[in-house]
Amino acid sequence: YSAKTWNNSHSYGEVFYERAIGKSPEMESSKAAAKQLSGFIAPETNLLDVGCGTGHYLRSLRREYPISFSYEGVDITPHYISLAQKAFADDSNTNFRVASIGKLPYEPKMFDIVICCNVLLHLPDIVKPMRELWRVTRGTLLVRTFIGDTNLRIQRVPDPDSYTGMKDPIFKANGKPRAYLPYYNIYSEKYIRWICSTFPGAGNVSIERDTDFDSLAISASKWPETNKPNNL
Repeated sequence: YSAKTWNNSHSYGEVFYERAIGKSPEMESSKAAAKQLSGFIAPETNLLDVGCGTGHYLRSLRREYPISFSYEGVDITPHYISLAQKAFADDSNTNFRVASIGKLPYEPKMFDIVICCNVLLHLPDIVKPMRELWRVTRGTLLVRTFIGDTNLRIQRVPDPDSYTGMKDPIFKANGKPRAYLPYYNIYSEKYIRWICSTFPGAGNVSIERDTDFDSLAISASKWPETNKPNNL
């Protein structure tokens, strides 16, 4: 699982960092994830956040649960991890490290809770990553991703800087894109349930529509001009 795209997008990391340190609004997704863990987090809980970015989900978790649970964040992008370590340097119950969701550097059932938010949709496949997430949790796994009525593998294909020349500037002769940004995939509920059925010892699997966000908060007017995301 290549980190090339994210490593080349430092501005994206800066937006995450501003969220993590409280200079920009909390992500609606991180606030929702924190609410959805109600009843699961206690002072002795150890939680793993896979695809943690700069730790912006931790900001919501610490606000929602002001207790001394331990947090481990991993991300494949070294730049994000550096920013996360800077943002939470004074949080003694927190650790960040570079790691891939395809091969997590942990023993089986090492964490009480594992969360993975807004990551799976960007991957070329999700079976092995989801099994890795399950492998390292003792039984509580929260995944946030796109689920629809069918399975769609979606590549975001950018326009080139110039359309001059006779050759197709976007697609090769075989129809494949010359370049593409991360995937934005959607998976069916049936497929997600099948993957979960392959988890050893899995019990209750609940797939729920996300209603724990404030759509009005996703507004350009909520952001300072200096670090406003370009995709609001």
